[in-house]
Amino acid sequence: MSGADQIRLPLRLKDQASFENFLIGDNQQIISLLQDPAGNSDVGVIYLHGPRGVGKSHLLQACCRAHLQSPDAPAYVSLSLDGVRPEMITDLEGPGITCLDDIDLVSGDRLWEEALLGLYERLIPSGGSLFVAGSYPPSQAGFGLADLATRLASGGVWRVKPLNEEQLPEAMQLRARLRGLELPDAVIAYLLRRVRRDPSTLFALLDQIDDEAFSHQRRLTVPFVRELAGRLLNS
Repeated sequence: MSGADQIRLPLRLKDQASFENFLIGDNQQIISLLQDPAGNSDVGVIYLHGPRGVGKSHLLQACCRAHLQSPDAPAYVSLSLDGVRPEMITDLEGPGITCLDDIDLVSGDRLWEEALLGLYERLIPSGGSLFVAGSYPPSQAGFGLADLATRLASGGVWRVKPLNEEQLPEAMQLRARLRGLELPDAVIAYLLRRVRRDPSTLFALLDQIDDEAFSHQRRLTVPFVRELAGRLLNS
């Protein structure tokens, strides 16, 4: 794939997606597969599914980042990005890792499905790994090509399990600690009462609060966070 067309890893977060800043919860087996593709070379394809906010994109990006120093550089492509076209994946090949995010957004599109089937047939026989993520498992994603759905499910279909009520505070503390942020328990309790309880929403708000606290040189207290949350959530 040419440099102009390469879809590069999104590095917008200050604490970039990694396995270290992902609270494993009940997803240890998925983490093990993504961390050591060579040790699971018989798998070839891993299909992750689950609702928005459970960490599918984080895991794919973490996988790519963990293998950036491999001889065959990994590729991460989000099919939700504007301008991504089927022909942009036709040159992906070889024994490296290819991660495709939001794959079910193109289900039912014949050109995309043929391109994805072609990608599978190039990668897997050459020892490559294809890791994909979508909201639904292959059997429910609406793929028109039965062969594509079968191949995407051939290495294992894994549901990324959301964090439970007890794990969310721990995940928030981990996120804050890796950013050098002191996050009092009272602030966590307030945010969990005030904000939708999925990690992506909570972490996005936490990132914004961290930026505001740094900008104003303020410690995180419930009154300060209440003021910020009211403004940020309504902006």
